[in-house]
Amino acid sequence: MRKAVEEYLESRGCHVVRPTAASAPYTLESLVDGFLVHVLRLDSESYRRAFWREAYRNGHTIGHVPRTFMGFFRRNAHTFEQKVSLFLFVAALFGVYTVAALLYRRLSLVVRRLRRPTYYERERERRRKLAAERREIRKHRTLNPCPSFDAIRSALLAARRSPEDALRLGSLLEDLECFVDNSLRFDGQGRIVGRNGGIKRLFQREAPDLFAKYSTLMRYKAMAKRFRQACGTGEPIPPATLLPAPETAGSAARTTSVPVGPAPTPTPVPANPVHAHGAMPSDAADCLWADLVRAREIAREILGECEGTIISLEAALALRLDPDCIPECGKEYTRKPDRPRIPRRVICWLLRRRVA
Repeated sequence: MRKAVEEYLESRGCHVVRPTAASAPYTLESLVDGFLVHVLRLDSESYRRAFWREAYRNGHTIGHVPRTFMGFFRRNAHTFEQKVSLFLFVAALFGVYTVAALLYRRLSLVVRRLRRPTYYERERERRRKLAAERREIRKHRTLNPCPSFDAIRSALLAARRSPEDALRLGSLLEDLECFVDNSLRFDGQGRIVGRNGGIKRLFQREAPDLFAKYSTLMRYKAMAKRFRQACGTGEPIPPATLLPAPETAGSAARTTSVPVGPAPTPTPVPANPVHAHGAMPSDAADCLWADLVRAREIAREILGECEGTIISLEAALALRLDPDCIPECGKEYTRKPDRPRIPRRVICWLLRRRVA
């Protein structure tokens, strides 16, 4: 029967590991299993698990219903006296060790069922504390006002013109995230019952045309976030601050009509909100301005590396964040815990460029 089950599982595409030809040493578990299978004509634990796994997943079975030790007692003993006599017969036939092993299995099952609610309650508390710490870290801030829907619509229409326009759209979406609520919702007992809608719910309620392109918008938002990470800047500096100023057709004509005067001095961006309401130290302002200038230089290098397309910009950002993201020839890309998440389409594009 075991060979038939293995052949059936192999025909369904399952990987069946057969035991080696070398004889395994005899243990108490192997003796108990041998006694149940060969003496009492019961089915093994592997067959029982494979039977019910196939029944739960696909709705049909792979053979007869597993014959277990409890079923053996139910079929052959109907009264208490018959169960006691059959239990003593089994104990005398194969020894007390088999009975002790069977009782140990049953007791272990009962203990696991009793410990399961306690374990999950403790694990739920631990994960809730970690989620609270992550929420404290993930509070987004920005220096820009809340963008309007019309600004997002116009940026979406111009997003495919150049990588700069795509990053401006992602920067608008990152600014919008600072003005919406996507925090978790709790009930009276402190359990998590859901999450507030955030940008998705806002688009669904007030801008259905943007909600229809929600997945595309989130792709631009993730690109802007990776761009800020590659440049080495954090919040509240928006990614659009690192981009060069857009050039228009009438910019040269307008510059001639502007009166000549002293050049405006750049306004430093506050490093953290503690100094935003008071006087900012000059050393901190100089250090922040130097970091901003360095980040703009990195942004200029990244935009110079890409070829004017969005996929090339994503590839340039991927190489900046993880230079070893291209897997070796013949191996698939596997993301490690310390590596950033890179889309598979970017990995395939980099592989095609390297082969070409």
